Amino acid sequence: MIELPDIRDIELKICWVIALAPEANPIIDLFDLRLFSNELDFPVYVNQENGHALVISGIGKTKAAAATTYLKTLLNVKKYVGWINLGIAGFHLEPVGRLFQVIKVHDTGSKRSYFPGVRLSKIVQHQTLYTVSQPETAYLDSVLFDMEASGFCEIAPMFSCNELVFVLKIVSDTPESPIGSISKKTITQLIHQNIEKLQKIIHTIEKLVSDEKKRLKIPEEVFQYFDKYHFTKSNRNKFIQTYKKWKSAFPNRKLENTLATGNSASKLISSLESELVSAIKEWKL
Repeated sequence: MIELPDIRDIELKICWVIALAPEANPIIDLFDLRLFSNELDFPVYVNQENGHALVISGIGKTKAAAATTYLKTLLNVKKYVGWINLGIAGFHLEPVGRLFQVIKVHDTGSKRSYFPGVRLSKIVQHQTLYTVSQPETAYLDSVLFDMEASGFCEIAPMFSCNELVFVLKIVSDTPESPIGSISKKTITQLIHQNIEKLQKIIHTIEKLVSDEKKRLKIPEEVFQYFDKYHFTKSNRNKFIQTYKKWKSAFPNRKLENTLATGNSASKLISSLESELVSAIKEWKL
């Protein structure tokens, strides 16, 4: 167990939600994660240096959803952080050990479908996955089968953009390699044999996270107005969004020159909107 840090000091890049310890252990080792506390509802592992955190959810979509929410709340995870659900899955075809990025998750109980993540087609193959309530043994459909992904996909996009929510599954059982033959050791070996490809995927996701962090960052020139004028929560959000549009239109302009005559939050917003409207009219000419 590590000494509990102030959550404000933890700069995360990737949050992992994994059902079983044998699935999680290779990731814990790879990123040198340490147990956050012995007194938590779910086991949570963190490395403050490399920005990775992991929660072991247990089996089932309800637990996956709960663990995702728990990790977000516990570590105050920011909106730009990437989320990964990694685990084993059944499939209708050999070979065991293939890694897929899931681009469609269908919950066979609720009939809801989810479409997580930017496609990483240059690195990994894509596949559809069905989340089921009991282990799949018939493999009647040409898809992957698991028991957690839909719960994860329902919740994780609330905490980040959907493009940064990823489901990665490794084939563990097929009609020729039945689920009953899987051991804890086998599960860990399946994750280990895909570590090199997982590292490439993670490297790409971390770049996406970095880009999103930059996009969401509020520049210093905006903060001076928060200190100077009273902003309601709605006005604050509106000012930030309007500023981003304004900055895209006028990347070389300084905010202080545009807002020199403003004396209230609403007038500041109005000034930016007026400049945007004027610019649009000019572009149409």
